[in-house]
Amino acid sequence: MEKCVVMARLSPPNLTGSTVGKWSVGSMFLHPVRRERMYNCVCECGAEKVVKAGHLQTGKTKSCGCSWTTHGKSYSNEYRIWDSMIRRCHLKTHRAYESYGGRGIEVCKEWRSFEGFYKDMGDKPDGLTLERIDNSLGYSKENCKWASVTEQARNRRTTKLNENNASLIKSMISIGITQTAIASQFGVSRANIGHIAQGNTWKTL
Repeated sequence: MEKCVVMARLSPPNLTGSTVGKWSVGSMFLHPVRRERMYNCVCECGAEKVVKAGHLQTGKTKSCGCSWTTHGKSYSNEYRIWDSMIRRCHLKTHRAYESYGGRGIEVCKEWRSFEGFYKDMGDKPDGLTLERIDNSLGYSKENCKWASVTEQARNRRTTKLNENNASLIKSMISIGITQTAIASQFGVSRANIGHIAQGNTWKTL
């Protein structure tokens, strides 16, 4: 009579509490559809992600992706702002390209890399977002700042300026009326009046 040999099925190891590469492995759960084991993980850079057990066991994943960069800020607010800026200005398939890259708004060469952007702008202050001082110009150190929503709304009102208004503004500047007073009269930011005064916008007038 042949003997039947029953092989014991080994239970998969519990990785909770262990460290895999830059991952600190947290609680395990079963995927609701595929029924495979998943772990809640936290990367050294602070990013949180759900990772397959198999990927942790085989070493297929060792970090959130920050290891691929030298800045370690792949999941930061600053990186997301930079990435969005690059995409809407230079990726023709982006939903906002027509309003940015499609009308000539570009990112300066220095800011084509995140490191260049971060060097100039630093950390994003709480409650502020990236703002172009002059909406007719592209993204650069000279034309960008961290601004509040109120400041941005005011700056966007420059779209009300037309050739006649711009010509009048130049005349008012020439007779010594302050840029602050002119900005208040036309309901635009002082920075935009400054760009008109410097000849950065409405150059043909």
